[in-house]
Amino acid sequence: MTFASLALQSVRSRPRSWIVGFLAAGSALLLTLGVAFLEGVSDGTRRSLIESGTGHLQLYHSKSEGVPTVVLDHGGASELQPLPDFPAIEAKLKAVEGVQEVVPLEVGWGWVFRGNYLDEKLAAARSVAREPPSASRDARLERLATDLERTLRDVVKDDGRRTEAFAFLKEDEAREDRRALDEVGTPEFWTRFRAEPLQALEYLENRVARQVGEGESIDVEFLASDLEQFPRAFPRFELVSGSLPPPGQRGLLLGQGLYEQNFKLPVAALLDELQVERQRGSTFAADESLRTRAARCLAELPDLLARLDAERSVKLVEVLAKLLGHTGEVEPLLREFLTLDDANFDTRFAQFQGELAPLLPLYRVRPGDTLVMMSAFGSLGRIGVPVKVWGTFRFAGLGGDSSRVNTLGMVDLVTARYLSGRRTQAEVDEVRRDVEALGLAKPLQPVDMALQPAILVEEPVANVEAVVPEAPSEKRGPAWPETFTQAEQRGGSVLQAALVLSPDAKPELVAASIDALAAEAGLPIATVDWSVAGGMLAGVVGIAQVVLVAIAVLMSFFVVLVSASTLLLLARERVGEVGTMRAVGMQRREVFQTLLVEGLVLGITGAGLGLGLGALLLKLLVGDGVGIHDESLQFYMGGTVLRPHLSTGNVLAVGLGVVVVVVAAALVPAWRGSSVSPAVAMLKRED
Repeated sequence: MTFASLALQSVRSRPRSWIVGFLAAGSALLLTLGVAFLEGVSDGTRRSLIESGTGHLQLYHSKSEGVPTVVLDHGGASELQPLPDFPAIEAKLKAVEGVQEVVPLEVGWGWVFRGNYLDEKLAAARSVAREPPSASRDARLERLATDLERTLRDVVKDDGRRTEAFAFLKEDEAREDRRALDEVGTPEFWTRFRAEPLQALEYLENRVARQVGEGESIDVEFLASDLEQFPRAFPRFELVSGSLPPPGQRGLLLGQGLYEQNFKLPVAALLDELQVERQRGSTFAADESLRTRAARCLAELPDLLARLDAERSVKLVEVLAKLLGHTGEVEPLLREFLTLDDANFDTRFAQFQGELAPLLPLYRVRPGDTLVMMSAFGSLGRIGVPVKVWGTFRFAGLGGDSSRVNTLGMVDLVTARYLSGRRTQAEVDEVRRDVEALGLAKPLQPVDMALQPAILVEEPVANVEAVVPEAPSEKRGPAWPETFTQAEQRGGSVLQAALVLSPDAKPELVAASIDALAAEAGLPIATVDWSVAGGMLAGVVGIAQVVLVAIAVLMSFFVVLVSASTLLLLARERVGEVGTMRAVGMQRREVFQTLLVEGLVLGITGAGLGLGLGALLLKLLVGDGVGIHDESLQFYMGGTVLRPHLSTGNVLAVGLGVVVVVVAAALVPAWRGSSVSPAVAMLKRED
């Protein structure tokens, strides 16, 4: 108490020592705000990952070489072993206190082709051909047939495209495709088209459309799960268009961001980008990137025109003539409409959305279409699995279309298993039984071979020369079952599972309970939390923590330098006072303690002041949270609002850290001040 009393008197009588206290207060204030915001980001990222697929814990086979992730890193999916008898493990886990849902998962990657312009025109013609016969239907079909005939003449003339299309075909297939392309250039084929449009369209789709190319390939990172259970377990899941696949039906859901960025008409996607930049305050006059994107709109016109059928073109000309005030051909009218600047953009964008978009093939793929998902995984090399697109989805409040989690796809577990080429345990057992029944010593093929579809082969129809070319029968490709039972989906080859816990459960306690269950029942299972399962997205929190620590270290170095210099200067000025204290009987150790306590008082006072100011600023300026309007940041903030907050542990850590730094800065001045001998000190006077 004596040392503290002397220190307080010294601090009050020397205002220059307050510099040290102000430094401590400023450091504590900045660290308080930094820690509060970092804690808000960490909590936001945690909630985003937990609510978009990772769950509170990820379950996996304990003997796997890797650990489960929900968002792929650059290295690809982890090497995981299938969980043995997943339904039995699921039942045991649901009995663990705190476990609410056990959601089977798989993470994978593949690619699809978004289709070419001829596919879209054939689809339009097919929808008209299926209508009941009528005069209007026949007139529309005639217009579409004329447009198709003109388009296919362009395909015949495009030698480069034909060479590219034939490059990957075998000689017999290439010969048949060349013959097909020659046939559709004859008047006889189009006579047949008008008489039997559906048969002719099937011939065009099977033999001719692929010669235009498959269209641009699109990488699809997908999350596979039970598509009936997943939306129930993760309430952030929001269906945007279409519907969920019916129970027991294979299907694909496209993330809304993936759909908008990769399957939307390029002109429409560019206009959306321009609108976003304009809302942020950019102008064509001042921003070169806006002018470049506007020029790209014009450069994408040939693609747009190639996708327009005759009916769309006629309607588009009527609307453009009304909007622009004069008539003309479709290409010049579109070029004039898409010549954009600051004066006309807002009007043109509204007109495009309201009047032109309904007339355009705005998306290359729509709910109800079938895509072939390609995968390089599996023992058989490249695998292609057809899967129906049922709709699009997003995780609400996690960054809109620019968020990483909204650019994922979702498929059922059976489709994912086909793509990965894995057998289920039931299929392995069936193969083993068949082999044993045949009396063979070993299986006909390795157990780890990929799942192979049945091949339906029809007898080829002999080529018969005729005046009117007949559409040849096609050999059908692999037949992948479209439906499955719940036992087939969950009964084997599940790689990982998300554990969703009850609101009052503590993940670390549940993880400990699962470890105890695994040891007791001999189950090869283990868990990781969201920070591991989140992959590189969770790594952002770690990076932010490293940055904050680096800032704290630099700040501490600055505080030590300035505080030590200030206290050293004050110690030199107090040599006479030290001599007096030594003359009245104080030992060197006691003088050292007095000077050190002075630093401690300055540190505690400054840290307390900084913490108080930080808490007050958070309450006054932040309140219930900070609105986040930038969609690219919303995932890391846990939604549209960032809520910085301070935990008791972080408050104590900041306060203690600041005090330790100030006391460390006071060590050298206290030592130097106490080392002066009484005789020398008494010869000096305090200034």
